[in-house]
Amino acid sequence: MKYLIKTFLLAACIFVLTVNAQDDNDYVNEPGYADFGTLTSFYKGDDVTEVFLDEHILKMMSKLSGENDPEMKKLLTGLKLVRVYSFEVPKESRLKLKNKIGEIDKKLLNEKWYRIIKIKEKNGYTNVYLKSSADENNVVGLAVVSLDSNGEASFINIVGNINLDNLGRLSDKFNIPMMFNKHHKKKVIKEKK
Repeated sequence: MKYLIKTFLLAACIFVLTVNAQDDNDYVNEPGYADFGTLTSFYKGDDVTEVFLDEHILKMMSKLSGENDPEMKKLLTGLKLVRVYSFEVPKESRLKLKNKIGEIDKKLLNEKWYRIIKIKEKNGYTNVYLKSSADENNVVGLAVVSLDSNGEASFINIVGNINLDNLGRLSDKFNIPMMFNKHHKKKVIKEKK
């Protein structure tokens, strides 16, 4: 019976997600919204992951997790949007995407985002940005832009009041790549030694 209820809730979430239409326009005026522009021209084949959790879905997930998973409820409180685009980029499009990443970097910095991590390798980039509230007391946006040497690109944007202590747990819960996960921390620590 519990399995049936969980399956029904998952189906309901998917239905609401599609009915609420994946529309960024409702969020473009949020201070933590990062405009990545159009990315579909860089997709290769069917190996694409898109996650779009708007405020309604996040609130519903928070309520559903309530007593059963108070940690999840805490993670979701205050979030308005979680967007993830992850896809494989063909070799012939990688230079074009690198240029786009450079444009996104300039745009975010001009919009007063703080670039807190910049990793530039021979054939890859990873930039992590934070956007603070007008009074600079809260984090209201997080953006991650990444292209690895294998041609895997990830664009992540989280909008809302973000508790930095919970970002790693949020990444683990939603299986969001390149977000302060344990593997990434170990890699950075090893490089510092």
